[in-house]
Amino acid sequence: MDPTETLTNLISGEVAPEPAGAAPNDIVHPGSIDIPMSMVVSSMTSAGYTYIYDTRTGDRSLTNRNMLPAQLKKTRPDGSHVFTTVKPAVEPVTGTIKCFLHEHAADREKYAAMGFATCEKANLISIFHLERHMLSKHKLEWAAIKDARDKAEKAEDRAFQRELLSGRRAKGA
Repeated sequence: MDPTETLTNLISGEVAPEPAGAAPNDIVHPGSIDIPMSMVVSSMTSAGYTYIYDTRTGDRSLTNRNMLPAQLKKTRPDGSHVFTTVKPAVEPVTGTIKCFLHEHAADREKYAAMGFATCEKANLISIFHLERHMLSKHKLEWAAIKDARDKAEKAEDRAFQRELLSGRRAKGA
């Protein structure tokens, strides 16, 4: 990518909404023994955000405009650029696996009864990606789900062992 093309990418990037964060009058630090004063946001300005796309996969990411030049300079080992602000022709690979907490997931009623919020993620590629999503986005919920599954599996194993043992006793008697 030549410098003119890079400048065009910087200027023509699709503007993205500002992510949620601190706002004026938010308390950043309430104060402590070490720092007796509280810290409050008095004002905030942002360079803004823009969307960037992976040139090979088409995956869209969000970057701060201050970081845009650095992101556009990233290259792969073969020398090709990693990101562009122009949406490439390639479409990102998406799956059809839903998060366990999705409103249309199989065990949603059970998880709702446990008090878990819903999740809109419905395009995971594999079970591995589903488990990674649960681990990173729903850590406590995933721990509770795994715990319940482990307990059910142990109960099933114990019932099976009891059945085997009672069968042996019946043969031996």
